[in-house]
Amino acid sequence: MLPSDRKAACPHSLWFRGADAGPARVAAFTLIELLVVIAVIAILAALLLPALTAAKQAGLSARCQGNLRQLGLSLLMYTEDYSRFPVYNFDPDAFEPMEFWHEKLTPYVQARWTNEIYRCPAYRGATVDGNDVATPLGSYGYNANGTQWSYSELGLGGRYSKMVWEGDSPDGNTSLVAITQSTVKVPSDMIALGDAHLIWVNPLLLRILYDLKSQETYSGMALIDINSRNNVQAPKWPGSAGVLKATRQRHRNRSNVLFCDGHVQNIREEKLFERTDSALRRWNNDNEPHAEKLINL
Repeated sequence: MLPSDRKAACPHSLWFRGADAGPARVAAFTLIELLVVIAVIAILAALLLPALTAAKQAGLSARCQGNLRQLGLSLLMYTEDYSRFPVYNFDPDAFEPMEFWHEKLTPYVQARWTNEIYRCPAYRGATVDGNDVATPLGSYGYNANGTQWSYSELGLGGRYSKMVWEGDSPDGNTSLVAITQSTVKVPSDMIALGDAHLIWVNPLLLRILYDLKSQETYSGMALIDINSRNNVQAPKWPGSAGVLKATRQRHRNRSNVLFCDGHVQNIREEKLFERTDSALRRWNNDNEPHAEKLINL
């Protein structure tokens, strides 16, 4: 068969297209097919994104818990050496520079407040050293007060100055006495450290107290305190909406908490700060709820 005969016999063949037959037709997606593909990709992304976000948050929470475990070991070593827990801060009335609880752990953890171990990777607030007129701002907090507002003998910090190191206070004020290891009745059910409750810090305060020029932040103040937390999240409190949002974003509305025996728990915010007897016991070294100490400002 001659080439011309083949062309005649196979009019639809692309094998022997002549020069005058024009370009071969190439299959392509229609607009509707492209839109369908894009829609499928968008649906898959929407399904995967929450899972990826949850996995990322879980990773950040695990790193945070690792930080707390290391800080727990340093706290244990300090209490073994000194037979007492660090106070939250030394009383400035002692005419000495202010010193906060985390500074007592420096020789054991080999890190300072602004170093990575003191910063939860999910925390978005400020990390600033304290000074003689202001508390540190940062990721983790100390259970200094228990269920009582301000300084008390119920938490771990108490209140005593550099002039009162141990034993009975000269003026009979028992709140000045250090909290010893034996004071903590149930270490496995006593909060020591954890994700600090957040407060709203506006630019004016940052400039006056810390000499910083910055936008507003939602930061911890080196304290985990049930009274303060419940009040700053109340609707009437300035900045409470931002405090709630930042708290929910940190660990998906959960908190990592170190107990005095060294174990760490990840606890829902509502469960951690609820006012049931079982929840309140965890704040106090005598393992009693002391609900009468709670206040609403």
